[in-house]
Amino acid sequence: MLQNPPHRHSLSKHQQGFTLIELLMVIAVILILAGITFGVSRGVQNAQARAKAKAELAIISQSLEQHKSVNGDYPWVNDNPIEFAKALMGWKEFNQSGSSVVYIDKTNVPSIGPRAFIDPKKLSYSGTLPIDSDEKPTNLNFTDPWGNEYIYKYRISAPTDSDWENFGYVLYSKGSDNSHVAVSSDGILDATLRQNSKNADNIYAGE
Repeated sequence: MLQNPPHRHSLSKHQQGFTLIELLMVIAVILILAGITFGVSRGVQNAQARAKAKAELAIISQSLEQHKSVNGDYPWVNDNPIEFAKALMGWKEFNQSGSSVVYIDKTNVPSIGPRAFIDPKKLSYSGTLPIDSDEKPTNLNFTDPWGNEYIYKYRISAPTDSDWENFGYVLYSKGSDNSHVAVSSDGILDATLRQNSKNADNIYAGE
């Protein structure tokens, strides 16, 4: 006698696997979670970068005050990052030339090097850091966490010759967008300039 063939049970919907809609829903959830994670991570990284920039600006500000204490004024190197680094590393000085005062590179430097107002190793920088203390830096400039040079604005000559009206200097990072509207030659940083969209994420020394 022939035996009946084994009964084949039909597979249920879930035993057959995910449907196309279910797969799309899973993918959508994964993408949403990935986007949230990326956004949080990026926000944390940006906050850390801003905190680092503020710390470095504080170091530079302290060095500027030391420079003024020794030399009588802040560096006259308006918006020149390489000359600015040289000044803070002690390679520039004020010199009487006739009836005027000029700010020039030092010529008589001791074998141990000039008195530096800053330790460049505590900051981020681009260019070449001299190996020997008596070697003048030629292409060094201090950079913020986004790899852009810090902006330093001040007079470039004696007060009687300069139209600089700000009581002190202006020092800041352009922030993550590397964009800014430069301070004018008088050094006035008013509210309108601060609120400009290009300056919205700037980080200023002392704030």
